[in-house]
Amino acid sequence: MTGTITTRGHHGHHVSDTRSREDAGRRLLQKLLVTVVAGGVVYVLTTVLAPTAEDVWQLVLSVLCGGAVLIVQFMVTFAHQLNDLKSSVDKRFVDIGRATKLFNEVEKLRGDAVPRLAESATLVVSTGPEILHDFAHEEINRLALQMDDLTNLTAECPGENHDWLLSLTKCAQRSIDAISTSVDQNFWSTEPAGRYLESQREAIDARGIKVRRLFVVRAPEDIPRLADVFKEQRDVRIEVRVVALSSLPLHARRGKMIDFIIFDGALSYEIGADQLSVNSWTTVNAREDDVQQRIRRFNELWNAGEGGSPDGGPEPAVS
Repeated sequence: MTGTITTRGHHGHHVSDTRSREDAGRRLLQKLLVTVVAGGVVYVLTTVLAPTAEDVWQLVLSVLCGGAVLIVQFMVTFAHQLNDLKSSVDKRFVDIGRATKLFNEVEKLRGDAVPRLAESATLVVSTGPEILHDFAHEEINRLALQMDDLTNLTAECPGENHDWLLSLTKCAQRSIDAISTSVDQNFWSTEPAGRYLESQREAIDARGIKVRRLFVVRAPEDIPRLADVFKEQRDVRIEVRVVALSSLPLHARRGKMIDFIIFDGALSYEIGADQLSVNSWTTVNAREDDVQQRIRRFNELWNAGEGGSPDGGPEPAVS
């Protein structure tokens, strides 16, 4: 595959060079024709206007005029080439300025992920089948669009994005506060839930992250079904509480009831559900006003569920 690409590249350069030489020859021939015509016209004019003049002066005058026309043509061509050169130099300086600005911005990023991304992308699009190239371009475009969205402090994607969830857990430095509604109950028996819990355990053990999770059920009789989930989460030292919607005061039930996670009190990860209670989209949001609303909602429900546990007894102490 690589050899084929290289051969085509050399053939393309050869064709381009041949066309360039043909164009240059055609332009030179045009200049010579214009010169000959100009000289001929001058010779005819001098013959008509001064028929008694010597032929040698008529010939010299026509040659001089033809030469002048040729020189003017070359000067015009040179001026055009000089203007093209100036435009090319200006464009190069603009490109250099952009590249310098981009390099300065890249230097602000932690680690070497961006240079590695650029290097790997260059290697991918130069090897392998065409579908691999297209896939690489689509992934780069997707990442670029996501970065564009994050410049507005929020981004959204269809479905539940477990990669975002794991990345945010890895990035958290202080706290993780989560609300899990009935829409999310089936999640805890899946393989992604195992990876998520393991990531939280590492965050607790390695960085001392405080993790709190509040389960929201429809009625008190639904609470015992969470006994195994509670035990698994408390085994990794996650603070767990539960609250039944039917037991909440009316003002607490009026608030928005969605699954969301607050990371470090600065960013929320929210899961939206459709009318069939299916996770339809995921949003990350770092807008301060929105995050503060989620924090107030979490604290309100967390305090309402204080002391709750699946067996109806007191909440175990979390070390």
